[in-house]
Amino acid sequence: MSILDTLLIVTALTAALWWAVSRHQRPAVLEAFSFATVFLAVLTLALEDMRWQLVPWQALATAVAAAATLRRWRPGHSRCWRRVIARCLLVAGLAAASVALLTAFVPTLPEPTGPYKVGSEIFRWTDGQRPETLTANPSDHRQVIAQAWYPSDASNGRAVPYFEAQDHLPGAIGGMPSFMFGSFGDIATHASVGVPVSAARKTWPVLLFSPGLSLPREMYTALCADLASRGYVVVALSEPYESAVSVLAGGQVVGQTTHPDVMGPPPHPALQRLIDIRAADSSFALDQLSRLGQLEPNSPLAGHFDLEHVGIAGHSLGGATAVQVMAGDRRFKVGVNLDGKLFGKEAEARLDRPFLWIQSGDPKTAEYTQGRDRLLHGLRDGGSLLTVRGSTHVSFTDSPSYLTSLGRRLAGGATVGSISVAAMTAMTGDAIAAFVGPALGVKGGRSLNNVRAVHPGIRLERRIAAKAATAASRAAISFRVPAPTSPFQVGANEVIG
Repeated sequence: MSILDTLLIVTALTAALWWAVSRHQRPAVLEAFSFATVFLAVLTLALEDMRWQLVPWQALATAVAAAATLRRWRPGHSRCWRRVIARCLLVAGLAAASVALLTAFVPTLPEPTGPYKVGSEIFRWTDGQRPETLTANPSDHRQVIAQAWYPSDASNGRAVPYFEAQDHLPGAIGGMPSFMFGSFGDIATHASVGVPVSAARKTWPVLLFSPGLSLPREMYTALCADLASRGYVVVALSEPYESAVSVLAGGQVVGQTTHPDVMGPPPHPALQRLIDIRAADSSFALDQLSRLGQLEPNSPLAGHFDLEHVGIAGHSLGGATAVQVMAGDRRFKVGVNLDGKLFGKEAEARLDRPFLWIQSGDPKTAEYTQGRDRLLHGLRDGGSLLTVRGSTHVSFTDSPSYLTSLGRRLAGGATVGSISVAAMTAMTGDAIAAFVGPALGVKGGRSLNNVRAVHPGIRLERRIAAKAATAASRAAISFRVPAPTSPFQVGANEVIG
């Protein structure tokens, strides 16, 4: 917020309260003050970019100037009912203006905590073997859009924009009207476009990332950039026609389809179908990465993937997708679910590779816990269940940065949580890196025990020990239903053998 913005807010607030409670005191001064306020409103519009948070204050400034003009034109003609209505409108305007100030003018994302700078590149691939089932055109084929975040030694490239389609955003994103994202072109993502990959290693482990239902991949920028700075190539996927915004090959910007499977109210009748599409997207993306040298020979990432060490993480529906991908594609060596409820066959998977489940502090439904516990009970190569205290389901996104610290304290508890995006990113990034590092060939990192010591907000609910491997269990690829005779309950720090 600039000095000019602050002056506008202070003067508009003062003038509005003056008119509401003491309009007969020093009328000449009040009139001059009112006209000065509207002058500041015009000045902010002329000299600064549009900030929607200032619109209510600019409207208040216009209202008090109009009141001053009316009193000068028709002194002594104010009626009681008019004054009551005017005061009610002033109160409503002040309330709206105050709520607007709980949001950040330009959200601030934390700087990545790892030893590397961060580069980024976007790929758009078409799967000629799969028709696009979320459009009405039978000739459409599925497009997969992937944004790679990777370790680099350089930071002198063009800054990565927050939203790729900043100037063509749809009507709403993540349930919020698009005008609220008008200033997001000024967000610092702490990453550069197309810079060379770090020379510290020849190849780097890969971690695919699947976003939540309808959420664009950009809303996970802080976490993706942080993990990349730690030494991973993080490949975040967009989901065309399901995500709020995607940019297809050729530059076409598409939003959510009107297909009832995607846009209908929960529970979605064919949510499993969306997970199937996402799982196919993930495997196809890995296929494309394996031949990137032929597809994109000029890419700075060509030849720098360690495809023997690949994992997948996802949030919400993306977490359920991670389970299904692990169950169906053995190239993925480790998985992470960020607070994702399991909806169907993925809840019945018996994974024989390590799996981490990180959940928010939100109260959990019976459906959530039953699916979670069935999956954890069936793990063959171990895993952990962590809870981040004070977080909500959307705390795993960048959404906490969209509010000010006061906004999180006053309004964030039931929405984005009270935890800042910096603290949430540090906790989540540390936990993910500690868990997936050994499975992806990264040595010398922190253990989960060390992460918990550093972050008291992380609670270990359950640790699942690896079971003795057998030839049959190594050959099995999922979807077998465990058959416990009764629901199991496991306390904090207890190990399931």
